[in-house]
Amino acid sequence: MKIFTNLGKSRFLWGTLLFLSFFALSCQSAVKPAGKTEKPAEPAAASNVQKEPEVSGPKISLAFSFDNKEEEEKLFVPNSSSKVEWVSNFGRSNNTALKVTHVEGESYVSAYNAVRLTFKEPLPAGTTYRIIAWFYAPSVGNEGKRTLTGPGVVLNEEYPRSDMKLPANFGILPVDTWKEVNVVTPFLSVPLRSIDFRLVTNDKDSHPDVWYLDDILIEQVGAIKAVEVARWDLSLPSLAVVYKDYFLVGNIMNFHETTDPDTVAMFKHHYNAVTAENDMKPQYLSPAKGVYNFTNADKLVNWALANNIKVHGHTLVWHSQSAAWLTQDASGKPLTRAEARANMEEYIKNVAGHYRGKVISWDVVNEAFDGGSMIPSDWKTVLRTASPWYRAYANGADTSKGESGADYIYDAFVFTRLVDPGATLYYNDYNETDAWKREAMALMAEDLNKKWKTDPRNTQPDRPLIEGIGLQSHYWVDNLNPVDVEKTITRLIDAGVKISITELDIPAGSYGAQRTPPLTVAEERAQARLYAQLFRIYKKYASHIERVTFWGKADHQSWRSNGSPLLFDRTFKAKEAYKAVIDPEGYLK
Repeated sequence: MKIFTNLGKSRFLWGTLLFLSFFALSCQSAVKPAGKTEKPAEPAAASNVQKEPEVSGPKISLAFSFDNKEEEEKLFVPNSSSKVEWVSNFGRSNNTALKVTHVEGESYVSAYNAVRLTFKEPLPAGTTYRIIAWFYAPSVGNEGKRTLTGPGVVLNEEYPRSDMKLPANFGILPVDTWKEVNVVTPFLSVPLRSIDFRLVTNDKDSHPDVWYLDDILIEQVGAIKAVEVARWDLSLPSLAVVYKDYFLVGNIMNFHETTDPDTVAMFKHHYNAVTAENDMKPQYLSPAKGVYNFTNADKLVNWALANNIKVHGHTLVWHSQSAAWLTQDASGKPLTRAEARANMEEYIKNVAGHYRGKVISWDVVNEAFDGGSMIPSDWKTVLRTASPWYRAYANGADTSKGESGADYIYDAFVFTRLVDPGATLYYNDYNETDAWKREAMALMAEDLNKKWKTDPRNTQPDRPLIEGIGLQSHYWVDNLNPVDVEKTITRLIDAGVKISITELDIPAGSYGAQRTPPLTVAEERAQARLYAQLFRIYKKYASHIERVTFWGKADHQSWRSNGSPLLFDRTFKAKEAYKAVIDPEGYLK
């Protein structure tokens, strides 16, 4: 039943009452009268927005106390790292609750340990909902843990969106004490399909192995208003087609988005390359030594290949979002150089080997530089020495032989080349327009490529080891000087490497003076002008640029959503920035 799709008011009420009748029988629903409807706040262009009718009717109120397993187990399903049990000897308000247990050897990533409530029929858009849930972590079964991170919920699997992850301040979860989560969702422009109940941590030491969920209440707040249903306008010129003679044009996806027909249609229209936003990061693929979970990443990769979309692998070796087993012992201390090296080789053989022939390129090492200011003469002096990889490689390094923590970078590239010789190997970093980092990246590529030439494992001496540098390109409108972008590109060309623009977005304002939506006309035009200037530069150096990838599809889906950084707005309408990218020369006239 699609409650909001072109239904008249009477048919809507009939469908809603059927929906509520189901929950009244299976979920202890309560129904209350609703108030008046209101006019929506921000109507958008008819080309990509469908206006759905205002409706009035009973308010929705759903309660779950886990005393009806037969019905509830169809709705509550654990994600891959957890298992659930309906218990009748413990609970908050009675003797029933849902017991959640971490599966030994599986990842502690928050999303993988969540319990997902998927409604039999989505709750209507056009309103907000109050969500109340109670969490409990017993001391028995959680021995040896540090302070447990607090609980929260995620709406519609939208983990990348901060407004869909509630509450903003999740606090801690004291053991042997019930803790309430009581939040109100943002105004929903799409139906509420699911709610993930989770602990907001990816860390084994702060995530409980056993916890309970009970007394869930979901209530509609206010009347259901008319909503503007965003629609992608697929009559617009395709970004990929416009730049087919220059470079690939890509964007990010998460595995669950590959089943959304509107997102898929838009992606296939505009893009010919994809980067996994999260699903191919180390912590998601290998939570423990010898344990690999490719399920979600495979869904994304297989979807891309079936649709003739190129896949870029992101990322193999990174100081962040990586499982501790790679670089640390059980007490959190750095492994020895030999141990970390063996773990890296194992991980790259398994991951790069699994995707050999399926990805066109890899971000082999991500964000290894930190803390520079002056232009270096030795790239090793401005590395991120607090990186777990650096610290482990330094633990046992023989300095008399020239060994140091920096050696993990060379090993990462060599291991990847040997496992997947068909992929182009990239180093990837941000703030790449800073003069010191630009030079450090170029010096590193030159140095390690020279070293590789005489490495006995090298069977292609004319082929660089580090073949490309990825420019993340997370800019700010008020801070970016396109001249600095061109300087970085030309320096890297001189270093003999290819270039990709890997994570492009440009929010309005600056880091110290961030803007909030909606952008003014002047702000949107200033943003568009910068996009036009960048793409004019990219076209100028297109023979050296393999790919330009945007980090997000529409403004509200961006990790920097407050600054409205992308080409399409919150209703999927093309912004001035889109026009600027399609025809940069014309826009700058």
